[in-house]
Amino acid sequence: MTNKKAKEEVLVTENEIWDVIEFARSMSGGIYGTTYLTPDLISSRMRDITLNPLEATQAELDSAMKDPKNHELQLQRFSEDFELRSMIYKRLISYLANMLSFDITYTSNAKADEYKTPKYKKDLETVETFLEKFEYKKEFRTVVRQMLRNDAYFGCIRDAGNKYILQELPSEYCKITGKWENGYLFSFNMYWFLLPGVDVEMYPEFFKKKYKEIWHSTNSTKGYNPHLPPEFRDSTWIYWVDVPVDVGVCFKLSPELATRVPYFTPLFNDLILQSLMRNLQKNMNMAAASKMIMGEVPMLNKEAKATVRDSIAISPELLGKFMALVKSAISDAIKVASAPLQNMKGISFDTDSAMYDQYLRTALASSGVNSNLIFSSNIKPNAIETQLSLNVDEQMMTLLYEPFSDFMGYVVNNLVKTFRFIFAFEGTDFFLNRQERLDNVMSLFDKGIILPQKIAAAMGMKPSHLRKHMEEAAAMGFMDMLTPPTFVQQKEIMDIQNQQADKMADKQAENASNLADKQAETSLEQTREQAKLKAPTVATPAGDKGRPKKKTSQLSDEGVQTRTEGTNVGRGGKA
Repeated sequence: MTNKKAKEEVLVTENEIWDVIEFARSMSGGIYGTTYLTPDLISSRMRDITLNPLEATQAELDSAMKDPKNHELQLQRFSEDFELRSMIYKRLISYLANMLSFDITYTSNAKADEYKTPKYKKDLETVETFLEKFEYKKEFRTVVRQMLRNDAYFGCIRDAGNKYILQELPSEYCKITGKWENGYLFSFNMYWFLLPGVDVEMYPEFFKKKYKEIWHSTNSTKGYNPHLPPEFRDSTWIYWVDVPVDVGVCFKLSPELATRVPYFTPLFNDLILQSLMRNLQKNMNMAAASKMIMGEVPMLNKEAKATVRDSIAISPELLGKFMALVKSAISDAIKVASAPLQNMKGISFDTDSAMYDQYLRTALASSGVNSNLIFSSNIKPNAIETQLSLNVDEQMMTLLYEPFSDFMGYVVNNLVKTFRFIFAFEGTDFFLNRQERLDNVMSLFDKGIILPQKIAAAMGMKPSHLRKHMEEAAAMGFMDMLTPPTFVQQKEIMDIQNQQADKMADKQAENASNLADKQAETSLEQTREQAKLKAPTVATPAGDKGRPKKKTSQLSDEGVQTRTEGTNVGRGGKA
């Protein structure tokens, strides 16, 4: 028995295992030995972080949707593939992801008498410095796009000196393993750093430290302890490392679900049919474009029996030559046929040229987004329905502001010394939303309520930028450069307006002469005086005396058409 065991062949020895590990270390390069990094390898790994599409079949899609918890990665790859193949899906993600304006405001726990203290000014300077160094609009819009594609975004915040940036981690090597007051916690598979083309030097110091502990330290790693406080999570299980919240961040589109399923997964069953519908439309168009010429070859004897061989009036060989001659004179789109049959009829194929377009709109409508907001067409949009649909989309997307606000508060409050700040994002980039927010905050002026941060947010500015613009205008004496109209200029304006009123009165009087007898009795002088009373005499701070211009969001379909086409200009109105 002992001899039998001794003769057993050892497939992999311990030394061979360590040789493989040493080779992987060398391939990883960086601070751990000989570097085998090349631009091609680095570029390949960078592309793996953000794009790993997988073409879906109907069977694979059905299987993944039946068991989403065990097919997270597959559904995410399907999502990336559909974005490459379907312009509907690409536009849908772009439309929703680029909607948020990320206009920021902040408040603090400072009391009224503390705003002028050096401590508050120091903390405020820290806050404004962070907002200057961290391009949150650009970074968060990238995060939102990834959230719409894959439901979650994993990254780490890095201080690059002049800027704070978010460095995305490969989603396939991240796993949600906890939750805290500001969202989800996750673990990272350190095997990523053993792949050729990955340089650990390009990642935060935390990953370099854990790399040494796992593969270079002589001491064993700590035991796995997932219930450590979020700031101190760093325990290891094999290659998996818990990432503390001051190193990494996880943004989740569906915070109530730990499973990572793309938001538009229900749309995949419609998107997978797009290539089929496109081919059907192509075949229909090709059939409609093709024509057929049918010719009847007469029989030698109509009463001949069916058993008589070659009883047609022309031989097949000669018929073939004539057919080839006819075919040479026409295009390939026209088919020529001949048969010794009676009562031959041609068949034509009518095409439904709008079939594919209807499919696209139906697929887009199943997403819940109004197709008029994504595609332009000759279909007349309904202004009210379009506005309501836009409001629904805004409501859905602005719910994402909460985790971003929590993230900003956590990072900034770790930088300040005395006070605590609360951040809030608001608004979308649609002009109606901006105008409404600006009108709301400006309407509070006459009530003595002044909110400069809200004004800056409505204008798409950082609060510190608005203050800097105002300080510069005051320092440069901008108001002193303004020249109000003089008395002479006001008199000239009044004379011009009176002349316009006289012309209007003359025109009205001329029209009145052609009306009924009762209207014709009105004298020219009375008409002129009435017109003068109705016409504006001089510009005043009170503004135009006519009916105020409605907001675009308040217009009916007819009002939108009138304003768009300018049909009221001929009646003295404004476009």
